Amino acid sequence: MRQLTALVKPASSACNLKCGYCFYCDEASARSGCGKGFMSIDTARNLIKKVFDFCGSGSVISFMFQGGEPLLAGLRFFEDFVAAAQDLKTDGSTLRFSLQTNGTLIDDGFCEFFKRNGFLIGVSIDGKKPLHDSHRCGSFDKAMNGVSLLRKHGVDFNILSVITAGTDANELFDFYIENNFRDVQPIYCLDPLSGEKTEYSLGARELARFQKRLFNRWFAEVSSGGRMYIRDFDNILSLLTTGRAEQCGASGRCNAQLVVEADGTCYPCDFYCLDEFECLNINEATVDDILRCDGLRRFFEHTEPENKLCLSCPVRSVCGGGCKRYRSLYNQLDGYCPRAEALLHIIDKLRSSFSDNIQEACI
Repeated sequence: MRQLTALVKPASSACNLKCGYCFYCDEASARSGCGKGFMSIDTARNLIKKVFDFCGSGSVISFMFQGGEPLLAGLRFFEDFVAAAQDLKTDGSTLRFSLQTNGTLIDDGFCEFFKRNGFLIGVSIDGKKPLHDSHRCGSFDKAMNGVSLLRKHGVDFNILSVITAGTDANELFDFYIENNFRDVQPIYCLDPLSGEKTEYSLGARELARFQKRLFNRWFAEVSSGGRMYIRDFDNILSLLTTGRAEQCGASGRCNAQLVVEADGTCYPCDFYCLDEFECLNINEATVDDILRCDGLRRFFEHTEPENKLCLSCPVRSVCGGGCKRYRSLYNQLDGYCPRAEALLHIIDKLRSSFSDNIQEACI
């Protein structure tokens, strides 16, 4: 029995919006053959079969659809994909489906399909209308309409927000509460691969300030009995109490992902879908082949410089230096680390307020 998550890009980097900070559009433009078209059902069936061949019976298989904008692939593609997965599923295995979208293309037909097949939908909404529209091409009303349709049909969903220099933590938290968004994931804006700073760029000190303020609001909410899941803080609590986290990179250790582009080309991480790290093609190779290929080896050998404070940092055992892509951006200030500042603030709050086992973990 194995567990495996395949991150599938059925529409490659194609999108009906042109958000200026899109990290995947930046990655795609930096590699040969920028966009890779739309996934065929033959490629989908090859992916599904080879995943089940690798994992065997009694496994837990997750297919996570991203883009670009995956809904551009059309409802028929997803119907065919799920039908093929059910047809090829090995004995005793569990299938899970999720999809990340900008929300503007959601309609009743998609919602009925999502509900029928148990999809979890992540909708990208950056905050209140003025901020969201300035980032996401005036799409706030359509995205919120998509959320309304998901609620109408009883589809499970969460909210993903890209955090930029213009994001105010208190305003964002108020927006979540006002709209009863109780399962959310901040995504910190990545600079382009060129290293160029943009109007969206989030500085290291801005990042720490945002995380501390958002944590304060979350902590007050859950301490008073409110239910609020923020992925960052749930992972920090898990690291403190169990030494493990579900979020890739949260503990400073990379795990190989199976990222599958529309033409079947595979990569080891959504942040590194570049020529240098290409990992064969699912139409021609097995999952075993992909996990042993040179592209994956180069990915694990590739490192970003650690902040010189890491060696003596009191929270290194918690964060392990963090995700290497973010480390390349935010650890460049000599003598300063935003993650350490935020974590020390969070740990101090937890130590003074929670149970003995939390206090022991925070020492």
